[in-house]
Amino acid sequence: AGVAPPRVRLQSILPRMFWMVLLLQALLLGPSLRFAQAASPLERQWSEWQRQHGARYRSAEEARERRHHFQRNSATIAALDANSPRARFAPDQFADRSPEELLAMRGGSEPVFPDAEIQPRFTDEAVQAAAAAGPIDWVEKGAVNKPISQGRCGTCAQFSATANIEAQWQLHGHPLVYLSTQEMIDCSSYTGPYGMGWVADLRKGLALASDYPLANHSDPTLRGCRSPCNKTAASKSFAHIDGATCTTGRGPGGANADEAQVLAWLQHGPLSISIAAGHLNGYKGGIMTGNLTNGTCSDQHVDHAVLLVGCKPTHARCVALM
Repeated sequence: AGVAPPRVRLQSILPRMFWMVLLLQALLLGPSLRFAQAASPLERQWSEWQRQHGARYRSAEEARERRHHFQRNSATIAALDANSPRARFAPDQFADRSPEELLAMRGGSEPVFPDAEIQPRFTDEAVQAAAAAGPIDWVEKGAVNKPISQGRCGTCAQFSATANIEAQWQLHGHPLVYLSTQEMIDCSSYTGPYGMGWVADLRKGLALASDYPLANHSDPTLRGCRSPCNKTAASKSFAHIDGATCTTGRGPGGANADEAQVLAWLQHGPLSISIAAGHLNGYKGGIMTGNLTNGTCSDQHVDHAVLLVGCKPTHARCVALM
């Protein structure tokens, strides 16, 4: 009879093999787990941002590109927040946009005003009276509506101009109403900065927003931003102005942002102004200080129109309310 082969006791070998496999997996996965832990704060922020804003992308490639923009913008916003303790910054609904897209949404470069009169500088007496009057806030005085987002459309100038006209209409004894920004966008042959073309082209008046409502400014294709002029809706004119006046806001010798003149202007109502808005991404509120911009805030970077609604003089400076 032959010699029987030895029997292998699998029940004793399998447990050892099982632990060896687990040990090998732990060794192999250790570095990747540590990497995932290091990247998890950004990933959690990215996932939460997508959930909060309902972000959906057409492809994995687009999602990767948007995540790249989000990472860059988030780092910039965090630096702004750290460098300006009196202001608050956090990723907003545009945090996944490229620099070019953000610039396009802000609306344009330094303005020109072919249809507006040039305002002479206020006298020293007017400037001193404005300074003695103290802080002014036209929102508190009931002359400014709640802001409306322009969405993805680079129509900041028309939004600013419409809000300005709403304020002047109220300050001259009428109820504060929402006027049609969309008419300003669609119907003025010159739709340049602050919608000044409206002064020359649409002196008949501006319709109510309820008669000429805002288009879909969140349309990702941007087709909803502008439409052919709805002449039927525009014919329902409501608020009228006599004209418009502009100033460069410069001080003696061409110095930018003469705050004394601005404060004198503000005694008569809000102002449509242009600013360098590159450092407003993610802005939530508070006072932006000079060290925030690292010296880049100048008239060479003007790209956005807003409504200046007040000023609080403090330490010989004007804290602007926009």
